Amino acid sequence: MGPLDMGPLFAAGGAAGRVLATKDWSTTTLRAPGDWSPSLRTAVCTCLESRFPMIVMWGPELAYLYNEPCIPNLGDKHPDAMGMPLRWVWPEIWDELGPLSAQVMAGNGATWSANKRLLIRRHGYLEEAYFTFSFGPIREMSDGGRIAGVLSTYQETTREVIRSRRLACQRELTAALARLRTQRSICSRAPTVLGRYPEDVPYSLVVLWGRAPSLAAPRLVAASGLGGRQMTRAALAALDRGRVVPEVVQATSLGGGRVVSRLPGWETVLLAGGSPAPSTAVAVSLRNRTSAMPVGLLLVGASDLLALDQDYQDFVETIGGQISLGLMLARAREAERAHAASARHSSLHDALTGLPNRASFLGSLGRALIRSQRGAERVAVLFIDLDGFKAVNDALGHRAGDDLLREVATRLRPTVRPADVVSRFAGDEFAVLCKRMTTMGEVETIAGHVVEALRLPGRGGGLTATASVGVALSGPGLVDPGELLDAADIAMYAAKRQGRGRYVLYEESMRS
Repeated sequence: MGPLDMGPLFAAGGAAGRVLATKDWSTTTLRAPGDWSPSLRTAVCTCLESRFPMIVMWGPELAYLYNEPCIPNLGDKHPDAMGMPLRWVWPEIWDELGPLSAQVMAGNGATWSANKRLLIRRHGYLEEAYFTFSFGPIREMSDGGRIAGVLSTYQETTREVIRSRRLACQRELTAALARLRTQRSICSRAPTVLGRYPEDVPYSLVVLWGRAPSLAAPRLVAASGLGGRQMTRAALAALDRGRVVPEVVQATSLGGGRVVSRLPGWETVLLAGGSPAPSTAVAVSLRNRTSAMPVGLLLVGASDLLALDQDYQDFVETIGGQISLGLMLARAREAERAHAASARHSSLHDALTGLPNRASFLGSLGRALIRSQRGAERVAVLFIDLDGFKAVNDALGHRAGDDLLREVATRLRPTVRPADVVSRFAGDEFAVLCKRMTTMGEVETIAGHVVEALRLPGRGGGLTATASVGVALSGPGLVDPGELLDAADIAMYAAKRQGRGRYVLYEESMRS
């Protein structure tokens, strides 16, 4: 009987079958398909018609024959891998696959390998992937049942392995940060934990800065994965030159991340092992929810072997959120210690007028500034100082002065909009927080109403009182609560110099 025509049988195998049909078998250790033994033909036909990944490895050289579902996972090894010895197809993991296949070929039974790491090029770049393989014997029945090959099936477990690894990272980070009491220790500890997961976090940096808006000079707190202090300084310099910190702060909401690439000078940055640090990273602003501006920045290098997909960004953003939460809790603990040392910080309202006090006002201002960064609205602060209050207090006594302060509070509440915040700071100083302002005209209208409402009637001895009001509107140069309040205070003094009983809008030239 002449050689069997395998063409019709290969036709059922799709793309893999077409490769088998057109393959020049003279370049392989196998003879032409028509001369294959019945056992090999049966195994190959079973493999080709399976809808699950299946591989036949035949003969002493373990010639590699696979079906169509295997092609996507072979990447650029297909179609040259067809018919080649196993050690030529996967030289990078031959040390592991060789003993497994030898065990089967020696008649020592089937075996398997869980979550085997492979580096394959199937999407145009080299990527990390994981597979669980099974290996079983193929017997040559025409030769007394001799084991002549290995039948392998597999399942990709990349997603499960990576998710499990990232979950372990997040759990360890949560456990580590929960025991820390200060914001600085939170920022220092986090990269130490992240450094134990180099597959997902090749490197990380945590930077803090001083009082906002001085964002141009980030101060490195801790780093992981980089090749020493020199590389860390180079990475920090690249962040500074690339203006990453201001851009991330302005572009991301609370806990949001941003992909950063092609930083100037990053080509000089090396990992601890000496290889180039990935030039793409995900940056997440570290925020304390009680402040308007971020307190720092987390930069996590994106592995070149992993897809920079939404899952990866979510992973980095979750880490940033964990650190931010740790900062918030640490700050809360610090605040509790300060709270015990000074009872006046325990109250959020002024005992005399019932209005929110300075601390409460700054908290509202911080939250309003965060919200304003997400939209087109702006925030205005009116700083109010009473003209003539000292004369009333000195001439008529402190009770009359207290009555005057309560009257000011009563007049201020209906003057502003329902969502605005009226606060008494100290003495005869008041402040108004106006949220969601869109035009300067709206601010001036409210300020005018405040000035008119606080033209207080005469008291004993003909003493009267008015109000000098300084107005500051948030913008590119005024994004921090303290800076905005300071600007309004400066404008208030300008109103006093211009004759009192009026409002003045803040201008940068007033600082001189």
